[in-house]
Amino acid sequence: VDPNADPVEADVRQAAAFQQAFDDYAADCAKDSDCPLGTDPDKAVDAYRSMVDPLVDNPAKTKDPRGLSYNDAVVGTILPLYSPDLWRHLTQALRELADGRGDTMLMLADLYMGRDAEGRYTNATDARVAVNCVDKPPITDRPTLVEQDRRLREAAPFMSHGDFTGLAPMSTCGFWPVPPTSGPHEIKAAGLPPILVVSTTNDPATPYQAGVDLAEQLGGTLLTFEGTQHTVVFQGNTCVDDIATRYLIDVTVPPPGTRC
Repeated sequence: VDPNADPVEADVRQAAAFQQAFDDYAADCAKDSDCPLGTDPDKAVDAYRSMVDPLVDNPAKTKDPRGLSYNDAVVGTILPLYSPDLWRHLTQALRELADGRGDTMLMLADLYMGRDAEGRYTNATDARVAVNCVDKPPITDRPTLVEQDRRLREAAPFMSHGDFTGLAPMSTCGFWPVPPTSGPHEIKAAGLPPILVVSTTNDPATPYQAGVDLAEQLGGTLLTFEGTQHTVVFQGNTCVDDIATRYLIDVTVPPPGTRC
């Protein structure tokens, strides 16, 4: 995460990263003639939206009496984009949705939101909102919000329902009762031991460029992992794990420009 990033720019970068992860999934799915998004990756966004956009007015049926709403469908899609290991679950969910059922997609959304079998949620989302709202100044300027909405839609069309209207809602942080305690700022690490920053080229949640910028601010060494997933250290990639282990034990960093 780049602590000096403009809040709007950071949101747009993240949206674009999720779109890239969706595109990577769609390209992989298209190799199968039975892909629910079809065999042409260029048409995957349109195919996806033809399934999820109608949920705004007509939720899909589920065994759970809630049904599958549009928002839950998007959240259920986002979770598997964190790792290719989860893509098969998204394919199953989309196949069901094409047949008018939303059970797997709702399960994925519940998993992401921390909902248990009794309908109770963890406080992770609440905590995230509170942390984010005090971490950076809220955007309350209407023209800025409208421009942000336009850019987000452009960056991630797969989760952009409807058309750009020139209007945009205020974010939750715009109403937060506690003022922010931080904002975009550079950080310095003078006098510290060598610093290793690991960033993944197609990380949907914490985009690659943020890691590049953070390493530069810290005067650290950037290790680039080429892949589509959220984080990578100690997740089974031998190249990355060996470098991370040497760093944690001996505080040694790889040569500049190292990629795994």
